[in-house]
Amino acid sequence: MSAPLIETQNLVKTYGRGSSVIKALDEVSLTIDRGEFVAVIGASGSGKSTLMNMLGGLDKPDGGDIAIAGQSLARMSKRALAYFRNETIGFVFQQFQLLPKKSALTNVRLPMQYRRPRLDEENERARQSLERVGLGDRIHHKPTQLSGGQQQRVAIARALVGEPDLLLADEPTGALDSKTSTNVMELLVELNRQGITIVLITHDKEVADYANRVIKMRDGKIVEDVRQGVLA
Repeated sequence: MSAPLIETQNLVKTYGRGSSVIKALDEVSLTIDRGEFVAVIGASGSGKSTLMNMLGGLDKPDGGDIAIAGQSLARMSKRALAYFRNETIGFVFQQFQLLPKKSALTNVRLPMQYRRPRLDEENERARQSLERVGLGDRIHHKPTQLSGGQQQRVAIARALVGEPDLLLADEPTGALDSKTSTNVMELLVELNRQGITIVLITHDKEVADYANRVIKMRDGKIVEDVRQGVLA
């Protein structure tokens, strides 16, 4: 049996000092296998966003350990961690985080530039990634020329261009209307069916229902972990 893609052991993250200390993560232990689609759900302050920051190597724990693809993130230097993120993890954010004056192709190429491939290789892989999310005919459009749903698809294409082991999506439908949200979630389900491991952070139960595993957090702890069918 293959090792889990993600494994955390007694993960702790605290903020504040003295009597005002808040445990954003309180002894969180978790394993996620390759190919899973996991939704982490909870109210504001539950610890779900802090957990995503840990999984993405954007922050380090105060206690415990986290391993992605067998590599301990807590023990990496900042430089090694930045390289590991670029090679292993794709990020999708609520507000898209696109460069407004650059084309979809240029936005999707950005993660590749840290790997120093040839320009023609960058362009081809970015083009293929945009085609993968249904935007092959929009490669030269700027974000202002695209709908919100199309902008999020560009962001997903950017996350996929480096062929990561893990896709982290932080409230990916939070800035979208219900119809567009459905389209984006159906795309994520299809990408998962193609073998991509997805961890999605949300406060919306309808969004969480697209995942085949739902982890509920409260006060920095996992209070529920349920496997389920998917909507799409």
